[in-house]
Amino acid sequence: FNFVGFVISLVTGSHVHLDLLGTGAFAAASLPQLLQNGNTLLRVKLSTAAVFTWGTKLAGFLFFRALKTGNDARLEGTLSTPGGTAVFWIISLIWGAVCSLPHTLGTTSSLP
Repeated sequence: FNFVGFVISLVTGSHVHLDLLGTGAFAAASLPQLLQNGNTLLRVKLSTAAVFTWGTKLAGFLFFRALKTGNDARLEGTLSTPGGTAVFWIISLIWGAVCSLPHTLGTTSSLP
């Protein structure tokens, strides 16, 4: 998702997709676990459903807001250069990985 966002940012210079892809990545990352059949622990199902619901709701709201405003003035300077755009999306990738650690670790543990 971050690479797609990076390419869109470079090609279009648009800010509309930032929150949709950045926050939507949380929902998309939880989807395989949510759709998995089999013997999944209840805590994993609940955590995954919560992450998916939160990510979808927040990404939708932020995308709607971005459509109304057209851009994010806070990021105007950062996204004006290819280097700044790359740094933004790399930080977004790191932030996503760090923020998803509690859910990821909780879903990969075999302990009930």
